[in-house]
Amino acid sequence: MRDLALVPVTAAEALAMRPLAGTVEVALYGVTVGALFLRRRFPVPALVTALPVAVAGHLLLAPMVAMFEVARSLERRRAVYGWALVFFAASLGPWWPSVFGVWPTEDALLFGVISSALMSAGPTAMGQLSRARRELAAHIEELSRAHRREAELIAERAVVGERARLAREMHDVVSYQVSLMTVQAGALERTAEEPAARETASVIRGLGVTALQELRGLVGVLRSVPGNAAIRPRLNALPDLVGNSGLDATLRGDIPAIDSRKWPEAVEETLYRTVQEALTNVRKHAPGAPVTVTVEPGELAGRSALVAEIRNGLSPDAAPPSLPSGGHGLTGLRERAEHLGGTFTAEPLADGFRVRVVLPDGDPAAEDDRPTTRPVTTH
Repeated sequence: MRDLALVPVTAAEALAMRPLAGTVEVALYGVTVGALFLRRRFPVPALVTALPVAVAGHLLLAPMVAMFEVARSLERRRAVYGWALVFFAASLGPWWPSVFGVWPTEDALLFGVISSALMSAGPTAMGQLSRARRELAAHIEELSRAHRREAELIAERAVVGERARLAREMHDVVSYQVSLMTVQAGALERTAEEPAARETASVIRGLGVTALQELRGLVGVLRSVPGNAAIRPRLNALPDLVGNSGLDATLRGDIPAIDSRKWPEAVEETLYRTVQEALTNVRKHAPGAPVTVTVEPGELAGRSALVAEIRNGLSPDAAPPSLPSGGHGLTGLRERAEHLGGTFTAEPLADGFRVRVVLPDGDPAAEDDRPTTRPVTTH
């Protein structure tokens, strides 16, 4: 649009100076105006095209625009100042002796030098100023990017430091307690005289070993050590989970056949964590109650889905033991399921409690990219 604005302006100048400028000069001026449309790609050729018009001395707008573009585009200042001197010499054309036939008077020559200096210095200074502003804007943008990157690095370092602190706390506190519990359970398993006590100790030791393995993987992730990753349990681990729960639990469903479907890892892990949390809640709130875990394929919103339902009866104990509870277990399970586009239900029944989760199938690569490795706490 700015280039098109040159046409009426230069045309008005040509019409105003037509009585003084000859036909040849007006034709050269037209060529100069046409060259201005290419001045950004070829600034020096555009200025060279404008020099004959500058020598004539009647039509000056287009030559000054060409000089401005040269000052704005060239990187080397010596080149800019050299072309400014060439333009100054060309604009002195009307004051050469050949125009008057004799040398002009001192006043006329002084006026010519001053006007030519202004014609060359003005566009040169404005072009240099425009280039300086453009370079300054680019430098400021580069500094802004550097500052943003520095802020991101500081935030990343803070996150890494916090994750390392959490990893240390988990390793020093939780790992120690679980290891001690596992060792004590192993000792009890070997020394207990009653079969029931040995079986209970064996279950506790197995749960402790599993907890230590998962804790080791989570600590590795928090420390961001290459090669370490949190253990992501799959469907084929459900029989061991239910069998080693220490409850009167029954698993229903053809797990090998369902597992052969190759569900996304996030779906299988979420289902495993749901069963794990439900069994933990039964041990805490309804010890001794029978539990039925049912896993089967299903459908959700027209998509194939994986369904798990955990039902438990009433506890035979009138007053179950009071255990620590954070109150976030079911909330975390619901968030996991909703994050995968599934549904989660936990409700009391007349004869016990029911937990049901429905997780739709999806693109495994897309599902695995989702952050689903947060730990589940009990409620």
